[in-house]
Amino acid sequence: MEENKVETNAESERKISRRKVFKFCAITIIASTLGFVHYRYVSSLFENDRNFSYLSEMEREMSLRTEMGFYYSYYKTVVEEKPFIAGISKLMHDRLVEYPKDVNAFNRFNIYPEVLIGALYRYFEPYLNTSSHRRCHMVDRGEALPPVESCEGLGQPIFFYLEAVWFLAGLTVAALFLHAASLSESILGGLLAVAQYFANHSECTRVQWAPNERENFAAPFLLLQTWLVSMQLRDKQRRATFQLQVSIFVLNCLCLLFWQFSQFIFLTQTAIFFVMEQFRIIDIKALCIFLHSHFCGLHMAVFFLQGNDMLKSSLYASYFFIVSLYCLCFSSLKLKVQNRVDLFVELWLILLKIAIVTVAAFYLKKVFSNYLEVEEDSHVWDILYSKFTNYKSFHTLIYTCTAVFDFLPLSTIKKLFKSFLIPFAVLSIANLLNYWLSTASASCRKEMEDRNKRTDKDGDISDESDSGIENSDSKRLEKNITDLDVIDKEIKSKVEEEETSDVLILLLRHIKAEPAIFYNISQMVVYGVMAALVMRLKLLFTTHLCIVAAIMMNSKYYPIPKSYKKYLPFFWAVCMSPLVQDLMQSIPQEMSHIGEFSDINQEQLLEWIRSDTPMTAAFAGSMPILATIMLVTRRPIVAHPHYEHSEAR
Repeated sequence: MEENKVETNAESERKISRRKVFKFCAITIIASTLGFVHYRYVSSLFENDRNFSYLSEMEREMSLRTEMGFYYSYYKTVVEEKPFIAGISKLMHDRLVEYPKDVNAFNRFNIYPEVLIGALYRYFEPYLNTSSHRRCHMVDRGEALPPVESCEGLGQPIFFYLEAVWFLAGLTVAALFLHAASLSESILGGLLAVAQYFANHSECTRVQWAPNERENFAAPFLLLQTWLVSMQLRDKQRRATFQLQVSIFVLNCLCLLFWQFSQFIFLTQTAIFFVMEQFRIIDIKALCIFLHSHFCGLHMAVFFLQGNDMLKSSLYASYFFIVSLYCLCFSSLKLKVQNRVDLFVELWLILLKIAIVTVAAFYLKKVFSNYLEVEEDSHVWDILYSKFTNYKSFHTLIYTCTAVFDFLPLSTIKKLFKSFLIPFAVLSIANLLNYWLSTASASCRKEMEDRNKRTDKDGDISDESDSGIENSDSKRLEKNITDLDVIDKEIKSKVEEEETSDVLILLLRHIKAEPAIFYNISQMVVYGVMAALVMRLKLLFTTHLCIVAAIMMNSKYYPIPKSYKKYLPFFWAVCMSPLVQDLMQSIPQEMSHIGEFSDINQEQLLEWIRSDTPMTAAFAGSMPILATIMLVTRRPIVAHPHYEHSEAR
């Protein structure tokens, strides 16, 4: 019999392992396929917009306007300078960008994507400079313009650079699928998130129009980071803590290196985790593990950015320090809630602790900024202040006069409703709230019934003891040898039951909000506030809406009897019809856009600068044209589009 049981257990374990392997392979294949589809999609949109393959090298560089051209110039430096170390040295002592100053580009700008892609190109250059990877042809431009040579393929530096951007765009969609499928515990949930991403493509990304903006390099790593953080919250046995810790801290570091705004995202993430710990959704150990990964990532980023002042004096660093101090010294300052008075006091304590931590973080940031004598992010706070008041300055007007830094328009909200993205997310949240409350209510009801049964049983026992009938010696012996620990537990439970007789307290105690889902919903709400204030940040909000909307595909959370859950696929099919219709409209609409880049006047200006001015000639003017001059002619300029430095402002 025992041998048969062992064989049965071994066979069931093999079946489970096979199922896990099959599921892993299926998810990997689907994620890779979706990533490849998006890679092809955005590269086609970019090609259609500019006819990029048939432009000359100068026209291609001219098409990368303002910040795009500014950052691409550093990639060009890494690729062209021989040897490689000379290019790195030139970036550390950059004399072109703020003439006549000597600027450390690693410290001032987020140029690590260009450096890494440039290093990859230099490594593969011997294999890429062949006819199979580089094809050239002459293009007749007409209108009395001279023909130009146009080369394409991975052997051409600019195409290699863009291929890296398209690869990261594909990785973004793959990470979105993995995150949504993991959070919703359903492959259908992952597919729904990706479908919504494509239906609201213009609201989720700008990579097809502005390929090398900083957010396009950081986006896939931000999604991977939130996915792994969510997995860490679900890893209750903490079997993969070390692997997740290392992965998360590396991703944190990459995000901070690639996009200067990542520090504000991580600030909100730290605040959400602190609030979750205050409301006992996670324990103090989970918060400490989370802070450890940010500790490593933050210090690594400061090291690679060579002591970037904006990051060192950021509110993120100050808030992180204060929350870490709380974990070390004050995490035990909590009440055991037994009645409504305790609940009221505990809520006030939570609000007080959140307020103290926030004020202390702002104060510490002010101290750091004064000590280091930096005002790198003062324009960010000025912009926020101008959003709520009539305050205006030259710096705020530069930002707020452009549409991307304005408030979120109603047209975006209408589009998100039209594709049913917002309704799906609202349905997911409603299902979750109902599930958590109904589960807590059922547990509370069961506990009350158990208490009543125990009370009745205790009454019966007391009646028996008063009946005058003595128990046998054997029964008396069994009573005497009862484990003292069990007696102690019973006494404590009875005392707790007497103290906690309030139904509201019992209900709150039984509410078990899933930390991973609660975090993602909170992060979505924070992104929503950020997007409402600054339209450019809608890409964060819309993408996270897709992730939260995916939870609707988990049948566990629907408040219907199990016998009716088999009809849920029909409900989902009906709900998908507006989404499918929107997909059928939005994708062909984006693909139908055909354009061609041409700017003859600027081309003539750049040709004149290259041929008739010395290499030491410095130029001043509008920031968009100066970035192009530095990129194409390699002449020094006195201003640039990167605005995150007090001296540059």
